[in-house]
Amino acid sequence: MNKIIKALSVAALALGLAAAPVAAPLAYAEEADSSSIPESASWIQVSPVSARVILKPGSELDYSIIVSNVGSDAFNFSVYAAPYTIVDEDYNVSFASETNRSQIVRWIKFINDDGSLVDTYKGSVAAGAKKTVNYRVTVPNDIPAGGQYATIFAQTEPSAAESNTSGIKTVSRIGMVVYGRTEGETDESAEITDYRMPGFQTGGPVKVSSVVKNSGNTDIEARYSYTVNSILGGELFKDEVAYNILPDTSRRQESVWESTPPMGIFRATYKVEVLGEIREETHLLVILPVYMIVIAIILLTVLTIWIIMLVRKRKERKSRLMV
Repeated sequence: MNKIIKALSVAALALGLAAAPVAAPLAYAEEADSSSIPESASWIQVSPVSARVILKPGSELDYSIIVSNVGSDAFNFSVYAAPYTIVDEDYNVSFASETNRSQIVRWIKFINDDGSLVDTYKGSVAAGAKKTVNYRVTVPNDIPAGGQYATIFAQTEPSAAESNTSGIKTVSRIGMVVYGRTEGETDESAEITDYRMPGFQTGGPVKVSSVVKNSGNTDIEARYSYTVNSILGGELFKDEVAYNILPDTSRRQESVWESTPPMGIFRATYKVEVLGEIREETHLLVILPVYMIVIAIILLTVLTIWIIMLVRKRKERKSRLMV
């Protein structure tokens, strides 16, 4: 019996040590890796991927966005501004709903080649070429304190031949997030409202999650780290990421260990950091499949019965000796 139990324990630990280490680099979710995008006949890119602007009441601020054609054919394109609004804690975005934090979309105008201001800029770019599009942010005198957010979209437009034909027309669109911050009183405050870290599971993948609520009036950054080590200290999994969280929103973050072994005992650490507040916990993580639990129950039952029988036999022997 003891040999069976020891063998099961060694097998569980061995499975935990066998997992290969995986490390994820620190990255912003809003930034896309263009190297992984396949080249097509008409493919549009913009830079930078985000812009931060200081909103001074009564001022006019000029900025620019670069539209690149990384495809093999020339194309026409348009550039326009849209709201950047968060609709839930999973950070799904609406580009149509306006809030008090997306008023900046009304202040953005694009500068035509002749110097005139328009809501939508239209132009063309040859294959392999770039086009600089300038835009102006005209800030009113009475602006609310805190952050303002918008998206500047650049999208391809159908050619004249495509416009005159019926059917499906392919349009590529890519956006740049504008993070605006007003001068004046800034309130940065946040709290970690939910923190979930499992200690026992019957199978993978293992997932940790947390929710950070931004109760201030400007966007903030939250950093997350989830690390899983073997009992002997070898790193098996690491996920580090940083996200921007807009004011008056809550954001849920999840780290998933996709290659979780079917069984093992590990040491896991989950860390959330925002505005100097840190919540960090380290737990033992036990992964034990249902069939192993059933086997363990059967073994414990057999062991219990065996002990009871052994105790009874000893009592019977003592009784005989006394007689």
